[in-house]
Amino acid sequence: MDVLLRGGPGDGQVIAAYGETAVWRACLYEITGERSHRRNGPSLRVYRHRDDCCEPRDRGSQDHCE
Repeated sequence: MDVLLRGGPGDGQVIAAYGETAVWRACLYEITGERSHRRNGPSLRVYRHRDDCCEPRDRGSQDHCE
């Protein structure tokens, strides 16, 4: 199922996701009860960015989700 990411570096991206969380690049997004209504297509479930779980700018393996 396609979902819409809100917040963080993936804001506005549409990706395939299933379940309670989605990962886009190195960032974690959690499901919300929101839906985004699009003009040319079906409405999408919204996943919100978790600020505490995102790999900061190019620091590589030093940063990760706990």
